[in-house]
Amino acid sequence: MTNLRFSLILTLAFCLLPLAVRSQPVVPAADGTNTVVKSEQNRFNITGGQFSGNGGNLFHSFSQFNLSEAQIANFLTNPNIQNILVRIAGGDVSVINGLISVSGGNSNLFLMNPAGIVFGQNARLNVPGSFFATTATGIGFGNNEFNATGINNYQILLGTPNQFNFNTPSVSPDQEGARAGIIINAGNLEVGNGRNLTLLGGTVINTGQLSAPGGRITVAAVPGQNAVRIGQAGNLLSLEIRPILTAGESTIAPVALPQLLTGPGVVEATGLQTNEQGQVILTGGQTVSAETGSAIAPVR
Repeated sequence: MTNLRFSLILTLAFCLLPLAVRSQPVVPAADGTNTVVKSEQNRFNITGGQFSGNGGNLFHSFSQFNLSEAQIANFLTNPNIQNILVRIAGGDVSVINGLISVSGGNSNLFLMNPAGIVFGQNARLNVPGSFFATTATGIGFGNNEFNATGINNYQILLGTPNQFNFNTPSVSPDQEGARAGIIINAGNLEVGNGRNLTLLGGTVINTGQLSAPGGRITVAAVPGQNAVRIGQAGNLLSLEIRPILTAGESTIAPVALPQLLTGPGVVEATGLQTNEQGQVILTGGQTVSAETGSAIAPVR
């Protein structure tokens, strides 16, 4: 295996792994979406939610979504549901170190948390359709959008999602530009034959395994205030610049890369580990330079 030189020493400043253990793992949001979570030992069966007008899309909303090792989040679906779209609107990074499962049909699963998503070393998928993890602030359906925060009109969100919208807040009041949340994968994320696997965030770091036999793997970094179109079958996702929006902006401030970094240097990394302070760090060799907005993955 060829080692890729990574552009950061990653430290989760607020100790993400302990957070996943001490907080409630999977908490539905009290926003009228009517997501229901039933706990059976280490298994969280997820039902309810809201349907699009034609019943082809199912929407769920959570205030927190974390899984520790051996925990399972199981989304119940049926053969008529083409897509399950999940938002985490509580403002906290999701730390997933267990299994995400879809049962009862072949639905695609979209997981959206603008604050950031971390897949730990024990993270796994049992998703019959394609899987998308994103720190976008909205997922587009033509001229309509499933927003990561606020009120949605689920009835009009028809058909197949065709765009990821990143309308993230400015870095600071006196700075231009914006930032999007970070995705880190140290787990083994695999989808079925002919299905697609997508990680799409402001910075994306993969030190784990990604597998989509006969399908497509997309690992892409997207600066804030951009849109990414979902291409037709056989085409890659395409990036297009969109104007800064004033309406419907995300109220979630994503965790910025500087908040996740410690020290001036960067390493040639081969993995993730937890140190004595409960922080997650990249491990590896010599120092190199770093930039925000990177998609980082080992070359195999």
